[in-house]
Amino acid sequence: MIYMSRRGKKGEINKRIKAKPNINIGLIILILIIGVFFIRLGNVLKNSKERGAFAYVQLLNLGMPIIESQVYDEGTYAENKLSLKNVCFQVLGLNNLSYKGIIQNELSFFGDGESSSNTETNFSFNPFQISEDSISKVQVNTDSKNTPIYDPSLKKTLDKSKPEVLIYHSHTTENYNASEPDSLNEDTNVVGVGDVLANELEENYGISVIHDKTNNCISYNDSYTRSGEVVDKYLKQYGDFKMVIDLHRDSVEDKAATTTEVDGMSASKIMFVNAENSTRYPKNKELTEKVFNKTSELFPGLPIKILTYHRGKNAFNQSKSDGCLLFEIGSHTNTPDESKVTAECMARVIAEVLNKK
Repeated sequence: MIYMSRRGKKGEINKRIKAKPNINIGLIILILIIGVFFIRLGNVLKNSKERGAFAYVQLLNLGMPIIESQVYDEGTYAENKLSLKNVCFQVLGLNNLSYKGIIQNELSFFGDGESSSNTETNFSFNPFQISEDSISKVQVNTDSKNTPIYDPSLKKTLDKSKPEVLIYHSHTTENYNASEPDSLNEDTNVVGVGDVLANELEENYGISVIHDKTNNCISYNDSYTRSGEVVDKYLKQYGDFKMVIDLHRDSVEDKAATTTEVDGMSASKIMFVNAENSTRYPKNKELTEKVFNKTSELFPGLPIKILTYHRGKNAFNQSKSDGCLLFEIGSHTNTPDESKVTAECMARVIAEVLNKK
C-alpha cells in the first residue's frame, strides 16, 4: 500500500511537469492592442507639423496639476489644435466620424481637392473637345470699389504724417495652404492678407497705415516677444495708434467651419481674441466688441466669436495700447483669395469705426 501510494504521488508529479502552461489569450490580445496603439500614437505625433507640443503639455498637466495651476500659460498654446483628445481620436481612427469624413476616407475620389493635390488620380474624363469660342468667359472682379463691400461715403483725405493703424504679425509665416501651413510667400500667407487690408484702408478710406512685415516667427515660442519689440518701436516713433492689429489665421481642419459667403464671394470667417491678463483689458475688450458688432451688422456670418484667454502669452502684447486688436482670418484650409475678401470687409468695418462721426 505504501509502495502504491508513493507511485501514485510520483505519477501526479509527472503529470504536473508534462502539463502545458496555461496561456492567457486575453492578456496577449490586450498587450498587442496596447502595442498597436502606441505605434499609431508615435506616427501621429511624428507626422504632426503643429508647433508647441500641446498634447505633451496636456498630458503633463493631467499628471501634475500643480504645474497647470502655477506654470502653465494657456496663451502659449492658443493656436494649437492637436490636443490630447484629438491625438487619441486620430490614433483610434475616430477623428472623421461624420458622413463627409467617412466618405472621404473610404473613397479618395471624393476627398478635398486641396488635401489631395499631391496625389495622382487615375480618373480621366475626355468625352469630347470644347471649342474655346463656345465658352462664356466672365472677368473676375478684383476691384473692391465695384462691390457692395465698399462705401465711398467713408473716404477721407489721407494724412501720411500721422499713421492711425499699425498692422503686424506675431506669426508671420502662417500660410493659406493645407499642405504647406507655414511659408514666407507673401502671396499666400497672412502678410499678403495684411497688404490687402492696409491698401484698402489707405486707398479707399484715407486711413494712414503702417504694415510691418518683420518675421517674428523665427522662434515660435518667442514670437510674441519679438512682435512686442516691433510694436514698441512704432509706439516710440509715432506715439499711440487708434488701432494696433495683430493679424493671424486659425488652424481649423474643417474648412466649412471657417468659410462663408459675402455678396456672392467665398470668404474666410474671422475670430477675435482677447487676453484678460492685459493691463488694458477693459479698453481692449470694448474696442474688440465694437469691431465685432459692426462686423456682424455689415457682414452677418463673417465673425465667429470673441475668444478670451485668462492668461495670454505676453498678454498677446495687448497691454501696449488701448487700441490693440488680435483677429484670425480664416484657417490654413482657406485660400488666400477667400481671406483677402475678408480683409476688404474688415477695411470697411474699421473705416466705419474710425471715420464715422
